[in-house]
Order: sequence, then C-alpha cells, then structure tokens
Amino acid sequence: MQIKYLKIEGEYIFLRGSKNILTPNGNKLKVCKRRHAELVVQELNKQKENKNPNSLLNLTLFSCNLNISEKNLIKNKILEILEFDCILCRFFDDNKLIKKMDRELNSYIKSFEEKFHTKLKKIESLLQKSTIHNLLFKEFLDQLNRFDLTVFYKLSILTKSSILSYFFIKNKIDHNTLYKLANIEYTYQQKEWGLTDDQKKINNYDIRMLKNISFFFKNIN
Repeated sequence: MQIKYLKIEGEYIFLRGSKNILTPNGNKLKVCKRRHAELVVQELNKQKENKNPNSLLNLTLFSCNLNISEKNLIKNKILEILEFDCILCRFFDDNKLIKKMDRELNSYIKSFEEKFHTKLKKIESLLQKSTIHNLLFKEFLDQLNRFDLTVFYKLSILTKSSILSYFFIKNKIDHNTLYKLANIEYTYQQKEWGLTDDQKKINNYDIRMLKNISFFFKNIN
C-alpha cells in the first residue's frame, strides 16, 4: 500500500491507508516543509531498507522518534563534546601546526565566546578539558527544533566539534568548510606522513556523511 502525506495544521503527517505512520517511541512521523515531506514519501515508497544512518529518511525518523529524555541526552553530549572540542586542542609539539590552527580557527573561537558570553580555554594536554560557562549555549540548544537538534548532534559527533557545528547550523560555513576546519590537524599529519588506503576510505566516508547531513539540513529549512 502506497504511503502519502497530508498537511494538517501547518505540518505534514504520513499515512499508510488511513493509519498514521509512527516511530518506535509511538510518535507521529511528521515534518514542517512540503519538499521534505515529498522526499520522505519517495524513500518510504521504495520499500527498501536504507542502512545509511544519515540518509534523509533515517535522520527524519531519528528526529521524530526523540522523547524529552533523549533530547536531554543529546544536548548533554553536545555540551560534553564542547569541553573537549577538537578546535581547542593545542597539545602538539609542532609549532607550525599550532600556528596554522590558530590562524584558521581562532576567529571562530572568538566569535563563539562573544556570542555566548563565555571564555574557552585552549586544551594543551590530553588529560585537560576546556573550562566553560555554557548557560547561554545550553539555552540555545533548548530552543532548537527536533530536526536542527539532530543535525547539531550528528555533526558534533562526526566532527568532534560543537563550535564548528554551531557555525554550520547558523549558515556561516558549509559542509566542505566544516570538514576542512575540523580536520586541520589530521590533514596536516597526512601530508607529513602520507595517506593509507584505509585512511582514504575513512575520509571519503566522513565526507559522504557530512554531505548527507547537509542535504537533510537544506530540506528542513
């Protein structure tokens, strides 16, 4: 039986026959944009399992399935990543690398500090974390809708940077710039020591996942 969408009170729900399609938590599968709804229906009607966790359909299902407790867990994870944010790391012996990171990342760190009235401490040891007063940032996360929160969470996990994920959410950088900035140290080391076939596969996978999340983000806004 074909699945269709129906607009009700400004949102699009999905029906199989006359029955609502529900998530595992019993929430209705629903979206805000018509184009998003059209893409979800296309995927659902393929009747073929998509194993990509960051496909538009699976990110939509993930978002709609979230309950309050799960949303809080996600926010806490984003805050945890912020304390060890990869763009704050400076525990390297290579001064050339440190200068490169300062040159390309410090402006983002400063803008984040100014936006959320906080002070981010550079991480100069593997055992250290940044001391952050993150009340305003927590309030920002609380205001995100379920789809934007999913994007923020997925990007933070993938890039290990809540700071850069924030600038993506605010449309200040695209997924290519996000990848480049989050991987300055990694790319630098690859140029120094070479790149294995396994590393190439990991790089390509990460880039593909970022593209998928970016496509999802484009269609929810």
